[in-house]
Amino acid sequence: MSEYVLLAVCGGLVGLGVAVAVRAFMVPVPALGDALDRLSGRTRPPTVAKPAETDDWLRWAGRLGQLLISRLARSGVSLPTVELELTGQTPEAFLIRKGVLALVGALLLPLVTAILSFGAIRLPFVVPAVGGLALAVGGWFLPNLTLREEAAKARSRLRRALCSYLDLVSLRRDASEGPTQALELAAAVGQGVEFRRIRAALVEARISNLQPWDGLRSLGERTGVRELVDIADIASTAAVDGASIVATLRARAGSLRTQLLTEDEAAANTQSEKMSAPVALLAMCYLLLFLYPSLVRLTG
Repeated sequence: MSEYVLLAVCGGLVGLGVAVAVRAFMVPVPALGDALDRLSGRTRPPTVAKPAETDDWLRWAGRLGQLLISRLARSGVSLPTVELELTGQTPEAFLIRKGVLALVGALLLPLVTAILSFGAIRLPFVVPAVGGLALAVGGWFLPNLTLREEAAKARSRLRRALCSYLDLVSLRRDASEGPTQALELAAAVGQGVEFRRIRAALVEARISNLQPWDGLRSLGERTGVRELVDIADIASTAAVDGASIVATLRARAGSLRTQLLTEDEAAANTQSEKMSAPVALLAMCYLLLFLYPSLVRLTG
């Protein structure tokens, strides 16, 4: 009877995994009105979202995240604020994700041990205890690794967008526009998340009665993109001294493109080196498989 119970539990887990995988790969059907608006280029006015049943859950999760942040601040543990700013994540959501993954890792092996116990398979107590602790630690630090990778990609995209932004600003300066107008109008032309981030920094500076280059400098300090600080310094120099910065902006854009191209080449070489070891291992396995009959005959 225990074998049937074990088979039923394993079958249920497999069915649940298949259902989750199918649901993850299902493409949601967009609303017809939104699809037609995107095709025609029209934008609808923003609508006020109706309160959903998940509001209580979101409110509870936000309070839990605030509690975790306060506890970590008291213990002296700092959060990766620069990476969170780059990826657009909130500290509360980041800590909730870490806690959920740690909890899942801590409960996974004990749950598997309990399921195996129905099939008369007894595991030592140290296996779920030590394994659950190791998985909990790994689940707690896994979001940090993924956040670091996402932040590196976001920083690279922002630096690539800055190359186009510098060219647009230099074109605006060629049209005899002031530094403030050149920075704002150049940001209004571009599309994408990076240009929206730049526009938001300029709008925030205008609301705070600051100069636009101060907003760019603040954005560069928050995201760790040094090139934004350089652009702010160049624009402030032009505003104070009245110097021509067109050649400087174009030279800065060219040097940034060269730097990005060098980094891309280095990353491509690194990926090629990583592929050399699996290819060599595959060649050795194929050679051993090819020589195995001859070796058996010689030793036999």
